[in-house]
Amino acid sequence: MNNYDLLNHDKELNNIINSINQINKNSLLACHGKYHTNFVIKTIENLLTKLNFNNAVIELGKIAGLLHDIGAIEGKKGHAYRSSQMCIHFLDKTTLSQKSKNIIIHAIEDHSNGNEINSPIGAALLLADKIDISKNRVLELGKQDRWYNNLLNIEETTLTVEDNKIIINYIVNENFSREILSSEWKKGITIPIKASKYLGYNCIFQLNGDEVDLT
Repeated sequence: MNNYDLLNHDKELNNIINSINQINKNSLLACHGKYHTNFVIKTIENLLTKLNFNNAVIELGKIAGLLHDIGAIEGKKGHAYRSSQMCIHFLDKTTLSQKSKNIIIHAIEDHSNGNEINSPIGAALLLADKIDISKNRVLELGKQDRWYNNLLNIEETTLTVEDNKIIINYIVNENFSREILSSEWKKGITIPIKASKYLGYNCIFQLNGDEVDLT
């Protein structure tokens, strides 16, 4: 069993991830639990595979995705830093080197704002986290909010890599407001651009397959 599988089957960790949304149901507008965690893991794996990183790097990315939001068990505010501290306990259950652990810890601590990208793991985590804005992520409380209510009109998010481009495509319905997306999700646009640049790629946004400028 590799280190990712070891943590993915860890009962203590799964109890935390599965409890985040319920414990914070009166304050969380968007999922930080199982659905979002799985989306981030799969997106990181997909991205790093398409960028031809080796299995060791891909595994570190998946572990970062698995652990990145566990601090949200105590609320959203400050959750990135809390997650980076809480994850140490779980990383110590693995056979990872301290260098690898430090890469994951830093990626998790930086995943909210992307101020200090210093590894492909961190860049991939930022991209995966920020593009998860489809209807599947909106919690019941979020449906009362203008921004999150608009996300209910995003059916799916896809990420592909073509030549020198990382392409983020939002599949939307006729009720979707591009203006709300552009005006209220600045870091959801600027951070994927920054992370893609770190990886050596241009970031392209699409709505239903048509390229759009959201900046």
